[in-house]
Amino acid sequence: MSQRSTGSVHPVAAGVPAQWLQGLHPGLRNRITSVDAAVSADAMLDVVDAIPAFSSNIAQASGWLGAVRSAVGRLGEECPERTEVRLLAAIARMAFAARETSPALAASEAALTRAIEVGDGDMQVTILAQRIPFLAHNAPVPASRDVRAMDAQLAQMPPALTPGHREGDVALARIAWAGATGDQARLRLELAQFGRLGLPEDDRLAFAAFATTLAVAQLHLRAHQRAQAATALMQAAQLADAHDATSELANVHACIAALAAQAGDFHAAVAHAQAALAAQGACRHVQPDPWLGLPIDICQARDAGSAVQQLAEAVLHAQDVGDATGFLIAATAMAAFYLADRRAMEALDGLNEAAEAAQMLADETVSPAIRQVAESLLRHLGILRT
Repeated sequence: MSQRSTGSVHPVAAGVPAQWLQGLHPGLRNRITSVDAAVSADAMLDVVDAIPAFSSNIAQASGWLGAVRSAVGRLGEECPERTEVRLLAAIARMAFAARETSPALAASEAALTRAIEVGDGDMQVTILAQRIPFLAHNAPVPASRDVRAMDAQLAQMPPALTPGHREGDVALARIAWAGATGDQARLRLELAQFGRLGLPEDDRLAFAAFATTLAVAQLHLRAHQRAQAATALMQAAQLADAHDATSELANVHACIAALAAQAGDFHAAVAHAQAALAAQGACRHVQPDPWLGLPIDICQARDAGSAVQQLAEAVLHAQDVGDATGFLIAATAMAAFYLADRRAMEALDGLNEAAEAAQMLADETVSPAIRQVAESLLRHLGILRT
């Protein structure tokens, strides 16, 4: 699309519901209701960009994006190029939040192509940073390419005088990439650098806090620091709960259930498994959290039995990729959900099978750890006496 001609004014194609405007800054409201569709579209994209990428916000963001599409459609060939790129990037960001990974990557690629065509370096960095976390674990070669492209583009740009959301997205991308590559020292460094950014204190900061808290939990999990990991996961659960992010909350509770089982506290393990099911994740597709970095997503589970099945698949995936921590968490979480389903003997069988399979992992501590959980469960059930 070409740049719109100067002074060209277009009426907004469709009115924005009055309730959407409540609570917005008067200046932003005026821009949204402007008769100039270009001004209105940019203002609505400002609203979308400020929405945290929690699963609970997908419907709200989708409504705004629909209104932006109407404004852009009315502009036609006169739509500003940056607005077009921003719209594609916003669609991708919310598709990632909805776990619609394939459409998100397609929208992201289209946005990046247009950003390169129009020479918009700032948007190139933003788009790359938003998608790197979702490539990091499953597509390391494209992710590595994107990290290099992002860093190269940043090197050509002056540093921001005041860190903003772009800098936050870049930091989260680097955190996810460090976790995916298993570079724990780099992950600590990236988390420390994130803490020094001083990002704007708005709603998007809550999502950044959630993502970084999960990254801290990953650090502790991979260092076998169970208590510290549990503390970080509980903090993440509080953030997800505060934003009604049920899909995220379900997965965090599943991980806490695994840690409780590892500690031999099977009452707590069942309680967290039940809390995970009560969260009732709304997403329709599986997409493991890129900052926690474990192959676990039970957001589609509607009962304990389906959660067990999804966790069994996570165990197999962790085994295939050699992720010892992911294997241990998935196997012990599976036991917690078996217990929540009142299938204690199957929980024992599952633990014993997992312990046998874990002998094939490079980490020799996983199999004994799972066997210890099985022995603790035998004592809990009164089958094994000390």
